[in-house]
Amino acid sequence: MTTMMNPEEQLVADLGREKARETAAHIAYLRHLRQLHERGFTQMRLAKIVGVSQPTISDMLRRARIDAPDLRPGTHGGTAYEIAARYAAGEITSATMMRELTDWEYERPAEVNPFEWADGGNPAVEGSFTMQVGRALRDGFLIDEDYDALLEALADH
Repeated sequence: MTTMMNPEEQLVADLGREKARETAAHIAYLRHLRQLHERGFTQMRLAKIVGVSQPTISDMLRRARIDAPDLRPGTHGGTAYEIAARYAAGEITSATMMRELTDWEYERPAEVNPFEWADGGNPAVEGSFTMQVGRALRDGFLIDEDYDALLEALADH
């Protein structure tokens, strides 16, 4: 049975899908920019190609090193966040997203510092489950049911 959405609900759903598509496309854009730089393209040359200033390219490359690593073999993303965005964009199925995020090797947070006053607490780990999947949930790329199912699958994994 298919439920019909009213026009406003449909617009909200479409908006969310477009946000996910835009995010996935931006990650791919940053990845390609980083890959060209790694192949010897100077920041000035990239700035000319892209049509922005060299300082903007520098900022984009800094962001790309974190947000746009190469695709992991056998997955649809370089980060768990990217996989969730591709799922929300309709590029991959729920089953594919669940398999890839369940099999993902998340970075473990550092040991808790017993002297919190020394560094104000431990910094967040960029590749951790919380940073990647939690961010995808906050950004609307996963719904609560996806998140809960993923937690269950990880517990059984």
